[in-house]
Amino acid sequence: MPLHGFTPDEIREYILSSRETLGPRKTEALLRAFHLGDDQLLFTERPTNTSNPARPRTVAAGYDYRSRTMFVRFRGDKVGTGLYRDGVGYEYYNVSRYEWDRFRRAASPGRMINTHFNHKPYSPAAW
Repeated sequence: MPLHGFTPDEIREYILSSRETLGPRKTEALLRAFHLGDDQLLFTERPTNTSNPARPRTVAAGYDYRSRTMFVRFRGDKVGTGLYRDGVGYEYYNVSRYEWDRFRRAASPGRMINTHFNHKPYSPAAW
């Protein structure tokens, strides 16, 4: 089944062709996430900060310095009191290290995404 308009083979080929831009560790992390559903290597910040602990907007985030890509996993379905399943992932492009550090320290990452990162190129993740 195509993901975001691309076939699995097209996504795999894109990840492999991006090796030089992403670097070997990020390429491996993307392949693991895409093929095995294991995104642990993509997200160094788990959980993310939140100004609303009862209903956080983001649950995990990571950053690739080489490609200047920020990876964000948003909150999914509620599975218990204050507990949420991981939801959809997004990739934000042209993110500087300074912006990544600000995001990591933000009291409300969701608000920062709305005010700052949604003005940058981004796309739903195929992983």
